[in-house]
Amino acid sequence: MHLSLTAVLFAASVLAQTPPSSSPFTKNNLGASYKNATIFPGVWVDPNYISSQPHFYATDNQKHEPDDQSKYMIMMLDLNIPDSDVTTAADYDTLVPGLAANTTTRLHWWGGNYTLGRHGLYLNSSDALAEYTAPRPRDATNHTYTLYLFDQPESYVPPKAVLNGTLYSQTSEARFNFTLAPIVKEVGRPLAATYFLSNNV
Repeated sequence: MHLSLTAVLFAASVLAQTPPSSSPFTKNNLGASYKNATIFPGVWVDPNYISSQPHFYATDNQKHEPDDQSKYMIMMLDLNIPDSDVTTAADYDTLVPGLAANTTTRLHWWGGNYTLGRHGLYLNSSDALAEYTAPRPRDATNHTYTLYLFDQPESYVPPKAVLNGTLYSQTSEARFNFTLAPIVKEVGRPLAATYFLSNNV
């Protein structure tokens, strides 16, 4: 039996929990929900529903041991920031590429010290490393907001820009042109992820 190209592409999209052509990649789903919206890969969400940070939970593809005290980090990035919002043409070669042409990235949130509770919820009682900034897309173009779950080894030390508070402020210019490469190098690829789309309707 031969599978059609459409069927193959559909199967690949079902497996991917990160946006097509994005890196890093994972097939494991991170459960995430806002008060009025449940997130699954590629869903469009009204920007009015995402003003505060979501709740996170383990899905069936994540092993859950109630007494496991492993720690995790959760990060949220916009992968479709117009590069003209960030820099001048002379600096384009230094930009972290976004998903679409002429786009880059922005860190929206970085939470650390998460543990997996008895009911499968990711719990955290410490301050964010970069406080949650609600998506505020300014035009009708869809922005792609991706949520990543990373391991947080005991030996992991966040970058200096995190430790000195540079990334904490919601208005921090340092959040633009944000790369996950150093984090992946330190702790490995994301354990799970999900993403959603939103625009200024």
